[in-house]
Amino acid sequence: MPIPLSSFISELLLVLGHRHLWKGGIEHNDISVSNLMYDKRNNNAGILNDFDLALVDGEPRPSGTERTGTMPFMALELLTEDAWAGKVERLYRHDCESFVWVLLWICSRYDNGAEIDNPPFDDFITSNFLQCSRYKRTCEETILKLAPRKSYENDWPAAIELVYHVVSQQYASRTGKFASAPRIEPTNDEKVRDYQGRLKDAGFNADLRNGCCVFNHT
Repeated sequence: MPIPLSSFISELLLVLGHRHLWKGGIEHNDISVSNLMYDKRNNNAGILNDFDLALVDGEPRPSGTERTGTMPFMALELLTEDAWAGKVERLYRHDCESFVWVLLWICSRYDNGAEIDNPPFDDFITSNFLQCSRYKRTCEETILKLAPRKSYENDWPAAIELVYHVVSQQYASRTGKFASAPRIEPTNDEKVRDYQGRLKDAGFNADLRNGCCVFNHT
């Protein structure tokens, strides 16, 4: 059964619980559909589980393929030869991007609590990281042909906005790799504000107040 998207976005995509884990020195590193749940007894509150690939502050950082993640939901920067060779440090924004791919997955492949027949984006399911990256970087054409699932019509604009955003960011990073100016890495709080802005662009009012997330579709 898919996660209620209002709960999913408000509590997980804007990552208050997840964000606090990172601030507390616990990096999850495997955001995926199967690792997200919700509590029916607590107003469908989102739950993040399965910390098998988590890293606790002070532990030696893994490199290359020592700890990977769930391929269809991994950040594009982690689906590169540099990452597989251990040259890319795992960052908070990588987990943030994984939430984006989960959002696309749920909105396009589920309806009425069940996976639809012949769901899109099966190409993401592969053991070849370069192949997965290529399919994800070129998924916009597939998105344009899709009609949103009825259960998630209101959430579809957020999925599109965020996917286009992360793909364009990766393209800018790839094309600017050999530029003379070094890349300025955003802070974790800047990345949260970035995602808030993208949700507002999609017609959502997302705000953080007193450590809580206020999320309303306008």
